[in-house]
Amino acid sequence: MHLYRLFHGKLGAEDSIRSVSSVEKTITMARRAVISSGGLKGYLLEEVVASLISKAGYRLLTDPQDDPHDLSLMGNGLQVRGRGGYHQADVLGELSWAPAFGNPIRLFIEAKWRGEGRAKVGIPEVRHAVGILQDVNQVLVTVGPRTAAMKVGSNSEDITSGGRCYCYTYRYALCSTLGFTSGAQAYALAHQVALLDLSHEDYDELRGAIDAVGDSLQGYIEGLDDDGPVDSPTTRNSLLRRIRATLRQELWHVPFEDYDHRFLSMLGPLITATREISELFVGVSATGFVILFKADHPDRMIRHMRADADPETSVHFRTHEDGSSRWEIRVSSDRAEPCKLFFVLPDAMLRALDDKQESGPRAAMNLKEQHFSRVTVYRITDEKSMICSLKLNRDWLANARLQLESRNRRKPPS
Repeated sequence: MHLYRLFHGKLGAEDSIRSVSSVEKTITMARRAVISSGGLKGYLLEEVVASLISKAGYRLLTDPQDDPHDLSLMGNGLQVRGRGGYHQADVLGELSWAPAFGNPIRLFIEAKWRGEGRAKVGIPEVRHAVGILQDVNQVLVTVGPRTAAMKVGSNSEDITSGGRCYCYTYRYALCSTLGFTSGAQAYALAHQVALLDLSHEDYDELRGAIDAVGDSLQGYIEGLDDDGPVDSPTTRNSLLRRIRATLRQELWHVPFEDYDHRFLSMLGPLITATREISELFVGVSATGFVILFKADHPDRMIRHMRADADPETSVHFRTHEDGSSRWEIRVSSDRAEPCKLFFVLPDAMLRALDDKQESGPRAAMNLKEQHFSRVTVYRITDEKSMICSLKLNRDWLANARLQLESRNRRKPPS
C-alpha cells in the first residue's frame, strides 16, 4: 500500500522518506540475503560432522578439478551434475575405499538444526535427498551416439565408447539435532538414506558450542555495513564461503583460499569442542545400515581395531520418552581396556527392520542378535587402513537369554 501511494503521489514528505528508507532496506536485505540462525547452525554442524568422520576415509571435495566430469563451481558453491540438472553440494566427500563389486562412493552430508520445541526432521527433507540421489546416480553413459557413417550391416555389438567408463555411487547422510519422525525414518530406510541422530546427551557440548557460535556469527552478520556492493564480502554466498573455509582450514589442517581470520575467534569454541571429540567412528550393521559411533575412549577403540582377533562386544540400550533408544556397545579385546561406543537408533527404524514385529525383552534380544551380530567399522588414514569387525560375544548373548528366561519363569501368571 505504501509503495502504491508513493508512486502515485499520495504520501506526504515524511511518509515518503520513511517509505523510501523501508524500500531501500528491503532491497539491501534481499541483496545481502542475511543467513537465518537455524540455517547457519546447520552449516556449522555439517562441517563438523564431515571433519569428525574424516578418519573413516572421508575426503572432502571442494574443487571442480577433483572431477571436471561431475563437478562444477557456481556462485553458490560446488555443484554435482545429474541426469536432469546440477545440484548444490555444500558438503560432499569421497570415501577412499571402494566396496567389492561396487562403485567408489561419494557422500553428501546435510545437517538440519532444530532447536528445542521445533519439529523433528520429516519426510520432506528425506524426499529432497532421495530426489538428488536419483538424479545424480543416473549420469553414466559409456557408449557414443551412432552416426550415418556407420557401415551397412552393423549390429548392436558395433558401438563407440563415449564419456568415461566408470562412475561413482552417490549416497546421502542427513543429520538432525532433534531426531526424525517415524515417516522420515521409514522413507529413508526404503531409499538407503543414512539418518544420523545427534540429539542425545553425548552431543550436548557440541550442540551447545554450535548454538553459541551460531548466535555470535549471526550477531556479527547483522551488524555489517549494508552499503557495500552486491559482490562485497557481506553478501550471503561470500560470508558462507569465508566461514566454511575458516572452519575447514582449522579442522582439516589444509589451506583454503577464502580463509578469513576475522571469524577465527568466533569459531574458536566450536573448534575446541570438535577437537575434544577427536573423531567419530563409522560402522555398518549386519543388516546394512550406517551407524555413527561416539567412543568414550577413542584411543582404546583404535587399539581394539588393531587386535589380531576380532574384538568382542555386548549390546545394551535404554529407551527415552520420545521413543528413541540410546544404545551402547561395549568392546573388549586383548589389546586394550574395554571401551564403550554410544549411538542412537530410532525405534521406528528398528521396527521397520524387524521382520517379526515383536515387542518386549525377547524382541530386544532378537534385535541385538539380528543387527549387531557383526558390525564393520572403518578407519582409513595416511598411515594405516583398518577394517575391523566387531563380533557379538555369543557367551554374553546366551547368558542374557538364560537370565531373561529365568525372569519369565518367576513371573506370576496374569
